[in-house]
Amino acid sequence: MKEKSTILIVDDSELNRTVLADILGDEYNFIEAENGARAIELLRTHTDIDLILLDMVMPEMNGFDVLIAMNNNRQIEDIPVVMISAENGIEHIERAYDLGVTDYISRPFDCMVVRRRVVNALILAAKQKRLMRLAAEQIYEKEKISDLMINIFSHIVEFRNGESGPHVLHIRTITEVLLNRLVQKTDRYSLTQEDIQLISSASALHDIGKVSIPDEIINKPGKLTKEEFEIMKSHTTVGADILHDLPFSNEEPLLKTAYEIARWHHERYDGRGYPDGLTGEEIPIAAQVVSVADVYDALTSVRCYKSAYDHETALRMIVNGECGTFNPLLLECLLDASLQIRERLLEANEGYTHSTARTQQLSTEMLLKQATPQVGRSIQALETERIKTEFFAKQSCGIQFDYDTATRTISVTDHTDTLPFTSRLYDAADTEKFTIFSKDDLNRLENALSATTRDAPDVSMPITLRFPEVGWEHEYMLAARALWSSDAKPRYLGAVGQFREPQTDIMLPEMQLPDSGAVTGRQLADSMQSMSRIFDVVRLVDPQRGELLQLNTDGTFSDRVLPCFPMWNHGKRCSRCISRRCMEEKTRMSKLELTDECAYQLISRYLVVDGRECVLELGSRLSDSVWVTSGGRQFRLDASHGEDFYLDPVTGAYGRRYLEDQQPELEKAEALAVIDIDNLKEINDEYGHLAGDAVLRHVANVILSRVNIADTLVRYGGDEFVLLLSHIPPEKFRSILERIRGAVYTTEIPQYENIHPTVSIGGVYQAHPLVEAIRRADKLMYWAKQKRNDVQT
Repeated sequence: MKEKSTILIVDDSELNRTVLADILGDEYNFIEAENGARAIELLRTHTDIDLILLDMVMPEMNGFDVLIAMNNNRQIEDIPVVMISAENGIEHIERAYDLGVTDYISRPFDCMVVRRRVVNALILAAKQKRLMRLAAEQIYEKEKISDLMINIFSHIVEFRNGESGPHVLHIRTITEVLLNRLVQKTDRYSLTQEDIQLISSASALHDIGKVSIPDEIINKPGKLTKEEFEIMKSHTTVGADILHDLPFSNEEPLLKTAYEIARWHHERYDGRGYPDGLTGEEIPIAAQVVSVADVYDALTSVRCYKSAYDHETALRMIVNGECGTFNPLLLECLLDASLQIRERLLEANEGYTHSTARTQQLSTEMLLKQATPQVGRSIQALETERIKTEFFAKQSCGIQFDYDTATRTISVTDHTDTLPFTSRLYDAADTEKFTIFSKDDLNRLENALSATTRDAPDVSMPITLRFPEVGWEHEYMLAARALWSSDAKPRYLGAVGQFREPQTDIMLPEMQLPDSGAVTGRQLADSMQSMSRIFDVVRLVDPQRGELLQLNTDGTFSDRVLPCFPMWNHGKRCSRCISRRCMEEKTRMSKLELTDECAYQLISRYLVVDGRECVLELGSRLSDSVWVTSGGRQFRLDASHGEDFYLDPVTGAYGRRYLEDQQPELEKAEALAVIDIDNLKEINDEYGHLAGDAVLRHVANVILSRVNIADTLVRYGGDEFVLLLSHIPPEKFRSILERIRGAVYTTEIPQYENIHPTVSIGGVYQAHPLVEAIRRADKLMYWAKQKRNDVQT
């Protein structure tokens, strides 16, 4: 059965609204508004309106005011509007069309004319949307064939060259990331998304001229002689000649760009490159970007004449001018996007292929140049719907979340029969009526989403859903994806997401414990006795003092006090005690706790027992092994692994896997710092890797000795740490980092008294999401490294 279209009738006369509804009949659903202000309110709360019949002269807001508001919210490009008015002056009609109406009907009107024009407007809108889908599919197929041919040819070149297969993909990936960052920083080069796609595709042909270089030179394992290097340099001009002599027009955009890249990707900004010694902006921007990408990939890849440098060393060499001089703006882009480049290349190495998302951006850009305003908005709507569909396809059915920034409306749809309703729309701008989130949760969510980028759109954080009208609330983990426009300068549009139970959560049975957490000792003693039949561990602790508390049979506290940490085979207080965090935040948390013998699923709940603050711990012993999710894959974790699963074996700090798996929990950190050892490579070269490992342990120990037990240290890369700080006032943040920096240099290393390492530190305070905080701190750290032994915040 065909679904009815919904029509909004806006007219201050109830009689006129009734007449229009009667004329159109039962084929449509109708919503009525008695004035313009009510119409705008309905547009914010109803997402299913297909067409608007709009009167011109009304109280509060007239028809023109409604059209202006719809233009400001870009709704006019989404919803066709037919204006019906007794005002027949040419200036009124002309203004209505200028403001975006689809049609204008003068009163008095013929009933058949109204019906026919409404049908035509709805059909036109549907056909335009279908046209956009077809155009996007055709362009995708065309581009896919072109990409395939380019990749086949470029891989032939790389196969003969002896370089790694992913080299071409690396160059395209890095080029695309740098260009997208470049257009965000400046409009100097007037690059569109079509240009970025074109340059990225053409970059695959940068070394096409190497087909002419003899095998004994191109694959020589040692340093080239002067004569051999001159022959190698000729691949730039040979490649340009090959492309120039193809039987196609030299003005073909792809060939023209490929020619510029092939000939000039070894030019340098100071004129010391080859083959033509171009300087500065004489070098086409496409060639400039590919030259940076080519140098980075050459440094970080194994070649027949060299081993690979790590990511940080490669960046340092490029920024310091060890590989020639580059456009300073591109160096800034390289540092800005360093984390994204590293992540995108990891994806590429796992078989990442060119996605249809970029094709959708290209088709949008091309069609927008020639389409009507209605078409442009329709394409954006299609792109948004594609992202939503892709996101929800990767999630199991649950409680879905949809947020629109233009109207600040939040839609919640329940597919689990958990909530008191199936679907509901909320107005986040109405602070009195918006109660589904707390004000703090809403602010955290909006700040985290607005801090995302089009290339890094995902956010994950705990959110409490609340329905005070029925006395219901529950804490969920919200996994959300920000929606960005496909413009050259992307605009943040909103988000989609899903509320899920926390991954490590175990649902408590009904134990008669009040939600407030306030109980008497007698009540708790009875509940703990019942819980002991279900859980393997049931105990009461004071995590602030590190004490195990015991209740007498009458519910009073026993005078016998023991330490709480031996339970987990720890000789000292736990480094990441969730019970301590529960007490600090007065909440309930869950995690996987590992001992030498087995693994426990642990729940900690804050309680006030007869006025005394404490935490109830409930633990369920898992089987000999348990499946855990890490990096998108599942691992079977034996109990014998213990914390080795997450700990870095050299430093004792957490490894990067911990940062990735515990990201939702770590998002709560107040501050974050990236700490890099300045001279580790020199120490390894001069004293050996045992000395280098001692330096790594020394730096980790110094950091851990100067932060709180609730803080987290992660070894992020070869010589790089990420420090996450909880509950730290902003005025103390920099001083802590300065103390760490000074202590690393002044504290002696046993057996290596002659070694004095230094660190460079970049820190950010209250930056979210975590990936954005790391990116910003990473950039600050690189600026600190220009001075060495420095702190930048």
